[in-house]
Amino acid sequence: MTTLKIPGADWRSELRSPLVLALVVLLGLQLLLALGLNLGTPGITAVSPRTALLDFPREQVVRMRIDSPDGGVTLKRVDETHWVIADLDDFPAAPSKVEQLLDQLAALKRAPPIATSEEARRRFRLTDNGFERRLTLEGKDEPLATLLIGDSPGFRRVFARPAADPSVYDLNLALSDLSSRRDDWLDPGLLRLDHNQITRIAAGDWVLIREAETWRLDGTDRVVDQAAANTLATRLAGLGYRGVLGTADLPAYRQQEPALVLTIGLRDGNSRIYRISQAQDSTDFVLKDKARPYFFKLSSDDLDGLLNLSADRLTAAPDATENQP
Repeated sequence: MTTLKIPGADWRSELRSPLVLALVVLLGLQLLLALGLNLGTPGITAVSPRTALLDFPREQVVRMRIDSPDGGVTLKRVDETHWVIADLDDFPAAPSKVEQLLDQLAALKRAPPIATSEEARRRFRLTDNGFERRLTLEGKDEPLATLLIGDSPGFRRVFARPAADPSVYDLNLALSDLSSRRDDWLDPGLLRLDHNQITRIAAGDWVLIREAETWRLDGTDRVVDQAAANTLATRLAGLGYRGVLGTADLPAYRQQEPALVLTIGLRDGNSRIYRISQAQDSTDFVLKDKARPYFFKLSSDDLDGLLNLSADRLTAAPDATENQP
């Protein structure tokens, strides 16, 4: 009887042939060689993807310096929750913004680099002398970490590298979070008040006083428009500014020719005295709070409805029926 031979039935024995075994050994040697070359290449190391990109003790960070080709800013820690702008006469910095950036930096993980060559560092603007930003975290006596930031390939992404690492990484960071402009780090709420704490507003020849929940004009029986008075208190409580000009009283600020002087009395007995002038040859205004050393830059929009204050604008219109015969 003839036995039917099924093609492929001897595949196990074929795999054990000398030729196949030799090819398997050769492939294994090639893989080992490739792995050895990669690990031996300068700038490339086998790391866990959970390794921190910047290994710094956060609690020891006392200064943060951000440089760019156009300038720089230095932020200094005062205590656990407060930071100041060191090169702006220690003006308070927005604490949440500084802490948020530290959170982001501490959370960065080392992933496989996208490039390691010197040509790539030049192309992505990540050389020691050519970068978009250079961020330095400093301790009490020495730098703790330095990150070079280059071009941005997309939304909330930047090419970057630690200063001592030649490899280029694609990081989840926004260039705007690393601003080197002092004004971008200002605490915007330095002039803000609780409008319910305002009990007195004075300007020029009129004084507005709040008793309980009712406003009156001091020294007159004229009826106050309560809605207008409350709106004024709310505007003053939320007063903002566009920048800080430092602590020097320059002639260009024209503080000796104020457009408006406001006194704001508070329930706790304290007060704010604002002297507001229009800067020379400018549409900007300058505000000086008597209790603070700083001069604040405001726009006309910030002062909308305040520059033309008068007792008449705070007085309720007579009832139409009172004028009828």
